[in-house]
Amino acid sequence: MNDSMELEKKLRAKRIKKYVFTVLALVILVSVAIDLKLSGKDSLVRDGLGNLPTAAANGNGADSEKAKPTPREAAVDNSKDFTASNGGNKALKPKKAEPVTVTIEIRCDTLSSDMSKLDNESIREYIPEDGTVLATTTYKGTTDNTVYDALVYVCRNNDIQFEASYTPMFESYYIEGIGYMYEFDGGPQSGWMYKVNDWFPNYGCSSYYLSDGDEIKWLYTCEGVGEDVGCVWMGG
Repeated sequence: MNDSMELEKKLRAKRIKKYVFTVLALVILVSVAIDLKLSGKDSLVRDGLGNLPTAAANGNGADSEKAKPTPREAAVDNSKDFTASNGGNKALKPKKAEPVTVTIEIRCDTLSSDMSKLDNESIREYIPEDGTVLATTTYKGTTDNTVYDALVYVCRNNDIQFEASYTPMFESYYIEGIGYMYEFDGGPQSGWMYKVNDWFPNYGCSSYYLSDGDEIKWLYTCEGVGEDVGCVWMGG
């Protein structure tokens, strides 16, 4: 009787081990499947019309083989930043969303042309010599999309690092860094600014709703809070 009970215990323990190993194997398989899925098309960002890009990184982003610096928490307090307020151009947004096609470009010419302005030596190798972080790229969406939506799309799909912070009071995003170039890396007045059709809006990029044909440029400024990239309303 005792031998029979002992055998039954051993068989039960063996079955439990088998179930545990089966569950672990399933967990591993699911994890691998998820990783493969995320590394494929689903890791890309859809445009404003719900379409995935036809190809992944186009070579404009940083070399993925490089030892990239860890994105840092920028020392920024944009609670008084008037470029993140004013409600944007919501009044121009039609009641019915209309399709739009815009272009977006990211440049850092003022820093790449004079590296003596660089205060953060750890990012030197990530600054493109010709100042082109992203060549002119097309974004398709609707009038419900913003400059921020276009930026997220091109950065994610071209392997360009970026970091932004959200200010609930202004309901707007503030761009802290793109391509590992953050505010203050190029001097005490340095940082990212955007212009649309040669105009620098005085509100945050997620408050600027797109119009068909918009030409968007993100520019890294080092001096005069934008004077070196053509913005005069902030510096003078």
